[in-house]
Amino acid sequence: MGNNSSKWIGILVMWCVLLAFGLAVIFKYVFKPHQDKKLEQMTSAVSQYEHEVTVNLDSFSGYSILRSDVFKEELKAAKIRVAFQDDGADYHNRIRALEEGACQFAVFTVDSLITSSVELGSWPGTIVLAIDESHGADAVIAYKASMPNLNSLDDPDARVVLTPNSPSEFMARIIKAHFSLKDLSKKYIVPADGSSDVYERFKDAAPSVKQAFIMWEPEVSKALEVPGAHVLLDSSKIKGHIFDVLVVQREFLADFPSTAQKVIEAYLRAAYAYRQSMTELVLKDAKATGSRLTQAQAEKIVRGIRWKNSIENYAHFGLLEKDATKGLDHIEDIIQKITDVLVNTGALDSDPFSGSYHKLFYDKLLSNLKHENFHPGRKVNLLAGDMGLSNDEVIRGTKALAPLTDQEWEQLVPVGRMKINPVSFGRGKSSVGIQSQRDLKKLSEKIKSWPSYYLLVVGHARKEGDPQLNRQLAKERAEVVKMFLIDDCGINANRVRAKAAKVFNRGGSGQSVSFVVGQMPY
Repeated sequence: MGNNSSKWIGILVMWCVLLAFGLAVIFKYVFKPHQDKKLEQMTSAVSQYEHEVTVNLDSFSGYSILRSDVFKEELKAAKIRVAFQDDGADYHNRIRALEEGACQFAVFTVDSLITSSVELGSWPGTIVLAIDESHGADAVIAYKASMPNLNSLDDPDARVVLTPNSPSEFMARIIKAHFSLKDLSKKYIVPADGSSDVYERFKDAAPSVKQAFIMWEPEVSKALEVPGAHVLLDSSKIKGHIFDVLVVQREFLADFPSTAQKVIEAYLRAAYAYRQSMTELVLKDAKATGSRLTQAQAEKIVRGIRWKNSIENYAHFGLLEKDATKGLDHIEDIIQKITDVLVNTGALDSDPFSGSYHKLFYDKLLSNLKHENFHPGRKVNLLAGDMGLSNDEVIRGTKALAPLTDQEWEQLVPVGRMKINPVSFGRGKSSVGIQSQRDLKKLSEKIKSWPSYYLLVVGHARKEGDPQLNRQLAKERAEVVKMFLIDDCGINANRVRAKAAKVFNRGGSGQSVSFVVGQMPY
């Protein structure tokens, strides 16, 4: 009997211990946190912020407006806290951060957005704003003795030193896609680690070696101080390709469209606030991100970047009448042109959009701002009257090239030969076939992307036969193609001149035309 009593007492004690332990656990992990949270709520204020967003980017000066005090203050006024994540221009991690929700906004060049999304296998972000376009900040530098123009790259020994997975690599791809460089090696890229590394290699290179070097400011200006250096090409000569955009995570946009619109509005207000003081902002931003810039270097950077304002964004997103856009490319056309370059140079196997380029951008946020008569200089949007943009913001379009005299056309400095399928003619004929008309329309889009260059249409004829008649036929062929480019493709007549080649060829090449872009000597 005593043993049974002891046994039951032991069991009872054990259950009491377990019950006490269980109550303690419940108190610690359920009741106490609930009480603490209730106490915290009772003794805390309401946050001034309703949302927090993270923007993934890198230290590029073009993003200085995003990091600016005005941008943060505008978001604070809209009850949005902003955080920045510098990923060192690792676009692959940047697109993954968007997909995983680690950031709600990110900045990309359009080409890096496309390639990183294809690699990821999904499209977690959509473009909602044009931030800037390179306008001289990136350049191809070479020694004039070995590389007088882009045609010099048409050599199996030619090489290009650049930073992979950067605007420098894409600039090289643009050249390869648009210019006839049949003999350029498939292994033409010599990888480097950033613009400073490219600059150091340029200084150490022998002027007689056929190498081009793609870098960005301030190294571009430093390189041009080296004796014998010159610019083969800079980004001011091409439009609609080296383009930075703000991308928002699609799920965040779907759930919080008004917050996303406030972020865009805050950016445009900040861009407007700094429009006359970008050099000071770039200097301050460089110091904050650990870079060292002189006043002169900052000024060159500002000249080489074209930050997009409100009305230019309306133009890029198709929210203005075509006549009012001053030739700025629609974002859909920009995506198409960039995709074509990536496909034509092997960065992509095929067009990932299958022609549906509109899937990569969203225009409703900007459309809302325009409908509300948003002006970045006004604190309160007006719902009536005109936009009031004419006196404050302007569209910086491309200046039309002036007509040249015959003598000036003869002085034109060749830049390179445009790539196009052979424009063939029947023997002794000057009419352009249907397929060649299609090819010329594609060529015209490339020509429009190089608005600072003149175009020579050079007619060729076969070597056999009467030389005078052959030269006349060659000129007629060039004239027919020239007029097709002007009348059917919209190329400015000031930019185009037809001429006959001085040397006639045998075979099919003697029944075609070629295209040389050139510029006036400095």
